[in-house]
Amino acid sequence: MRRTRSTDSPAEQHAAILKAAVEEIELVGLGRANLDVVARSAGVSRSTLYRRFPNRDALLTAVGRWTFETAMQGLSTITVGAEPQDAAVAAFVEGLRLLTTMPVLREFLQFDAGAIVVRTGTAGDVGDVLAIAARALADGLRSAGAQMPAEELLAVAELHIRLACSVAQVPTAVLDVDDPDAVRAYARRHLAPLVR
Repeated sequence: MRRTRSTDSPAEQHAAILKAAVEEIELVGLGRANLDVVARSAGVSRSTLYRRFPNRDALLTAVGRWTFETAMQGLSTITVGAEPQDAAVAAFVEGLRLLTTMPVLREFLQFDAGAIVVRTGTAGDVGDVLAIAARALADGLRSAGAQMPAEELLAVAELHIRLACSVAQVPTAVLDVDDPDAVRAYARRHLAPLVR
């Protein structure tokens, strides 16, 4: 749907463009996202879009960053007030939910030749993205009271992140990702014991 021409501030235009880009990516995919459609949907001219984002890659990188940051903010609140093992379970359940229900997040994280790759410069390469996510989860688990050494906690957090990404991308008969109770039981049995 086309919005009327925007008279919003630059920050509001920036946000409208990001929102329109997310909607376009969810509708047609990352590779087919059309900047003319994004500009029309955001209610800005193409030249305004290019003033805010100098090229397609800059816009997609901004969308990738926004998506990643949104997901990380959602995960950061999950561990508040929980015991370490409960926090690990809740984080895995929420992380898998985000990975399976946010189409734009799925667009940015894809399997390619057996490895997860980030399809834009979201936070650098995939190692950077995993490291940021693992650090955030480790910090949340530490806040929840995890007592294990820092390097072990970080390794466990990265394992949680990698497993969630893998299960979200590759269907498995072992776990129904659409059943939150099954995901919770799986995390409680297999992942929670790793956190102490």
